[in-house]
Amino acid sequence: MTDDTTTTTPNDAGTPTRALATVVDAAELAVTVLGIDGSVLHANPLGARLFQLSAGVASDALTIVLDQVPKQLLDGPEGGTWSGEVSLGSTLERPSVHAVTVHAHHDAAHPAGGYLAILADDVTHERERVARLVHQLEHDPTTGLLNRSAAIARIGEALASPGATTTAVLLIDVDRLADVNDALGHDTGDRLLASTARRLSTAVRPDDLVARIGGDQFIVLCRDLDGPPAALELADRIRRSLTGRLTIQQLELDVSVSVGVAVVDDSWSSSSDEPNPDSRLRALELISRADTAVHAAKQRGRGHTAQFSEQLGSQARVRTELSSALSRALRDGQLEVEYQPIFSAVSEMAEAAEALLRWNHPSRGRVEAGEFIPIAEETGVIVPIGDWVLQQACATARQWIDAGLVGSRFSVHVNVSRLQLAGPTFVNRVVDLLREFRLRPRQVVLEVREASLVDDDSDEVVRSVRALRRVGVRVAIDNFGTGSHALSLMTDIGADVLKLDGSLALPNGASETDTRVVRALVLLAHALNMEVVAERVTGLEQLRRLRAAGCDLVQGHLVGSPAAADQLVVQMEL
Repeated sequence: MTDDTTTTTPNDAGTPTRALATVVDAAELAVTVLGIDGSVLHANPLGARLFQLSAGVASDALTIVLDQVPKQLLDGPEGGTWSGEVSLGSTLERPSVHAVTVHAHHDAAHPAGGYLAILADDVTHERERVARLVHQLEHDPTTGLLNRSAAIARIGEALASPGATTTAVLLIDVDRLADVNDALGHDTGDRLLASTARRLSTAVRPDDLVARIGGDQFIVLCRDLDGPPAALELADRIRRSLTGRLTIQQLELDVSVSVGVAVVDDSWSSSSDEPNPDSRLRALELISRADTAVHAAKQRGRGHTAQFSEQLGSQARVRTELSSALSRALRDGQLEVEYQPIFSAVSEMAEAAEALLRWNHPSRGRVEAGEFIPIAEETGVIVPIGDWVLQQACATARQWIDAGLVGSRFSVHVNVSRLQLAGPTFVNRVVDLLREFRLRPRQVVLEVREASLVDDDSDEVVRSVRALRRVGVRVAIDNFGTGSHALSLMTDIGADVLKLDGSLALPNGASETDTRVVRALVLLAHALNMEVVAERVTGLEQLRRLRAAGCDLVQGHLVGSPAAADQLVVQMEL
């Protein structure tokens, strides 16, 4: 019950007259008049039913109402009016809430010492409607769990009242939900989310808070943990319970989740300069840390768990800064393309060149490709950047051909990302560039990393690869030998060029067994009409062994370093 206001107003009215009783009986409110001594003086039909009056005796329902009225209103000499809400659920068959107004009039001359006029309006349906609206505002319609805004509020409340035990937030990311939506429809994706919510709710402890905070993300607030190890143990238990084969609409799905853990500790609580920072901001910071941790978990592969650390936070800040700067790098002319020649192992003449992207950051200087390419792929900016590199490489190849620097068999190799290949217009874009720069299809070799071809969501990539080969564009499997599906790529998907990863291309210290393995791979590749390029050639002995193993082409700093387009080397530098 809510006590709104209490006012005291003298009133000289006596007991209801017959005319007044007639009006009261016709009212749509439940009206009851009691004597100050508790006797029932009058009640209209609604009042009699509501308060279950019989033989003029006050009921339990009336007692509940009177228990809420301030004592000075009932016992004081002046009387007055009180308004509030009263729940009569414990006394009636149907739980109900009523807006009640009680007017007290004290009169010593009155036979009952005065009277209490009680007016009650049934607001049950209105309160239920408000409750439904509040529930809708705070809950996710797909899963029935708390939504993001409600979760943030609850986490903020928990952080505002810290205890002696450990508090943690677990962020659960459903792997490959977007692929399920794309391949099977959003209805199947929603069913997967609802199933995940049910299983997650049974995997946590009874007092843990569970919410859905985004498209494929859930969050668990855990309090009273016995230290950070307990948070990791709970996270691993949740991950295992949500991983496995699931049947949805007669479709079998292999489901996994990645989990990020953020623990409230002394270093975190002191990270703000304010003594009592806003609880919502603190909640958002904790969720952000869990999100950083789940990102680290995904980098290890699907279905992993990671805990936030200051090192992860520092790496995330650097990644965010580079991501923001990288989106401007292409526009501001900070990117350039260098070319590393690829030589024939027999003639020692350049037969191709690989286009290599370089970033000259205005304050950091030269940023290594291994540092910014993964960020470009994560953010999707690799698509416009990759298109720009492909265009630059085609234009440069045309310049070399027109200058007579290279022959008609010369080709330019360009690395393309999974996101580019998965795009619906990529194949047409390549064909348009060939036409624009008057290049034959075989003069462009698109290098695709082995991992991109065997990823779980590689169907679009493989379709593009096959379409490109049909029009005559050659495809190279890059970093061959770093994965577990290497041989199946050669036979099932197919390619035109095989680029042996530097770790496989008989580096210093390679044994005779290694040489036999490379020779066998070369023979298999040749049987499949593929050329073999050995990457990262750095020593003369390595070059000799690669030649003996039958490699067609070699690439590396020993034979030719990356350089600007006008500095292309066309013969081995030995």
